[in-house]
Amino acid sequence: MDEVVTPKQGLATADNNRFLREWWEVEHDKIKFDAKSIPDAVESGKKWFPYNKGGSFRRWYGNYDYVVNWENDGQEIRNFVDDKGKQRSVVRNPSYYFKEAITWSDVTSGNFSIRYREIGSLFDSTGPSIFSVSRNDRIYLLGLLNTPVGNYVFKILNPTIHMHVGYASLFPTLINLSIRDRVINISKKCIDIAKEDWLCSETGWTNFKKHPLI
Repeated sequence: MDEVVTPKQGLATADNNRFLREWWEVEHDKIKFDAKSIPDAVESGKKWFPYNKGGSFRRWYGNYDYVVNWENDGQEIRNFVDDKGKQRSVVRNPSYYFKEAITWSDVTSGNFSIRYREIGSLFDSTGPSIFSVSRNDRIYLLGLLNTPVGNYVFKILNPTIHMHVGYASLFPTLINLSIRDRVINISKKCIDIAKEDWLCSETGWTNFKKHPLI
């Protein structure tokens, strides 16, 4: 897989109770939901930004629950040290923060699931993410990995409950040009359906008015 896309592990705050909140716990006006880069985030003057922390089993789209204190380019997290002055937090791969990605949960006790993540989020060490220059490569791969075949192969590569970046990088990937466009189109439809389902809940942070059953 790593010859086609770039899997990366993300931030470890070392104290999630201190630096993370569920998005409805903080003032809405202090959240920047759509930062496109670190400079964009800094210029916004906002304190809280969407944070991809993995989460429960969910395919295609969802698990937009958390925000992280990344005010002033994560100044507080970057300077989080113990009583001896040793750095506690680990800021991995910041050049990939806020980029569009596909992502999965590190802890996978059941079947494997992977999701599309829009522009605007930082990502955690428990929410490994895949990046690429080509958006279509990511969407194609999303469709491939969410199949029963993808789940079966991952159970061979990694029989434990932790799906680290290293295991994901080993996934055998073949881009079949004869079906590529069809897979991409189906994946996009699945993303749209899953997104609509996620946003019809009160935990969806945009456009929620009422549950569709009411």
